[in-house]
This record gives sequence, C-alpha cells and structure tokens, in this order.
Amino acid sequence: MTTSFIMLVDDEVTFVETMAKRLEKRNIETLLALSGKESLETLKTNQNLDVIVLDVKMPGMDGIETLKRIKKEFPLIEVIMLTGHATIDSAIGGLKLGAFDYLTKPCDIGDLADKVEKATREKRAHEEKMHDWKRYVGSNTLKELMVPIEEYATVSEDANVLEAINALEDAQEAFDSKRYRHRAVLVLNKEKRVVGKLNQHDLIQALEPNFLKLKKEGQQSLERFGVSDFFINSALQDFRIWEKPIENLFKKAIDQRIKQIMSTPQEEEYIEIDATMNEAIHRLIIGQHQSLIVRQQGNIVGILRLTDVFDLIHIRLKTLHMAKNIRQD
Repeated sequence: MTTSFIMLVDDEVTFVETMAKRLEKRNIETLLALSGKESLETLKTNQNLDVIVLDVKMPGMDGIETLKRIKKEFPLIEVIMLTGHATIDSAIGGLKLGAFDYLTKPCDIGDLADKVEKATREKRAHEEKMHDWKRYVGSNTLKELMVPIEEYATVSEDANVLEAINALEDAQEAFDSKRYRHRAVLVLNKEKRVVGKLNQHDLIQALEPNFLKLKKEGQQSLERFGVSDFFINSALQDFRIWEKPIENLFKKAIDQRIKQIMSTPQEEEYIEIDATMNEAIHRLIIGQHQSLIVRQQGNIVGILRLTDVFDLIHIRLKTLHMAKNIRQD
C-alpha cells in the first residue's frame, strides 16, 4: 500500500480532526487547514504533499477558487473535492479544473482512503515522468529515454515462433511495470547484430501461412480497392484465410522459423544515441515507426519506443495545459 502525505481542508474543525485521526490509523500522514487561505500558506512549506482533500463550500475563499490557486502554483498535487449534495455541480466543475475526483459528505473513510491512494500513485507517476523528461533534456541524448538492449526482448535468428513469443513475455514481466510493455522482438545473429524485427502483427500472422501469400499476390487488389470490406471478404475466400481448424494452425506455427516472417530494419529505423529529440520524433512520425534502434559507434545499445516518447510528451502537455487554463480563469 502506498504511504500518502495529504492535507485536509475544511472549515468544520470537528470533521477534519476526526477524519485526520482515522486516516492516520491507515498510515496516511495528514496536515490540517481550516480555510483555503490557510491551505495555500501551508503548501508553501509542504510542497511534497501528494493529495489535498478540499471542501467545496467554505467561507471566504471557497473550494473552487482554492483549487484554481493550487493547480496554478502546484499543478502536480492531486486534489479530491468534498461536497454536499447541494454543491455537486461545483465539484464536477472542479474536475474540469484539474481535480482528481470528488466525494459527497459525509463520506465513507474507506472510500476516501482508496481515492487518496489512487491519487497518490497518479501524482508520483507524473513526478517520475517529469523527472525523466528533465533528465533527458539535461543530457540532450536518447540514453535516458531509450530501453537498453539488455532489457528488450531478443531472440536468435534460428528461433521459432513460440520461442519469440516466450522471449517477448519474459521481457514484459521483467520490465518496469510503470512503463508501457514491449510490443516487438529483435532478432540477433550469432555476432549479436540486429538482423530482423518482429512485432505482434508478425507473430499472429505466422499462425496463418496464407497471409504471406496474400501479401505477395494480393498487393494489386489492395492498391485498387484499399482495405475495404470487399477486399477483406474476397481475401478470406480467395486465399482461404483461417479455413483450416485453428488448433492445427497453432500446432504448425509453433515450430515455424522466425526468419520466414521477420522484417529487416531499414536504415531510417536506426538513430544515433547523440541525436536530438526533434530528430527522433521526426523519424518516428515520418516513417510511421513504432520504435527506432539506437546505435553508438556502430553498436546497438537500445530501443527508442514511440510509446515512451508519447508518454513524456503527454505528461508535459497535461501539466502545461492545466497551468494555462488556471491562469486564464
């Protein structure tokens, strides 16, 4: 269970004191503030807070105005709104301003603790991603963002389909659970050089050998009709896709060599480790690649995945957008 550091903000003294005692029994460190203004003052010296539980209806600076100030100055801290039935619309409005969630009063202590834990995990995940982004920008290389080749799924060029799938599964289980799972396998020769690449499409297509025939002989129809219902239905009939019992196809695919189905990486799928993020994004988008193979002095040292680039861009945009919206209000 995640240990959270939170602040309760409510003008009802008895309520916050009682809730604080009950939360601390659940290993949740809790600060108290009896107004929006007091919460902002407390934040100045407690910027490592994970979550603020904030009452909507308070005298003076209400919960919505306090939320705006919090998200402007401390955009990564998550906020859970507390509301009475009469102010639910305000709490929902708070979600649009960046609040993590809301609860109606009186709230169940278990429900509140669960939401606090989820919000804490979200906040800390964002912090880690921001740290990765800053570390990358500071280093100005792909080293901090790429997956080292030792942590990626790899198989020898003599492997079969089942061995490739097992290698992908093993790499996924061993990889950092906070990051996107691997979707491809690199194929290495005896000199440990990359000679091929297999993605999940390739591995599934290996179950049905007629897909390879379709790729070669159906190209003209594909160019003429596109991926239309007509083309899909015609291909099923003309090339007898999935006509054999699927269990028979599975058994036959187990021993199929990956040399038959792997693709050979093209030069534009490689990038040097000292390349800029601009160049990396350009290559990923223009080439419509899911990943790039990172080289250093001719050796393969890692994989730069589109999912990781997207993840860092997403969290950075989310934080900037949140701050911008609050400033406009």
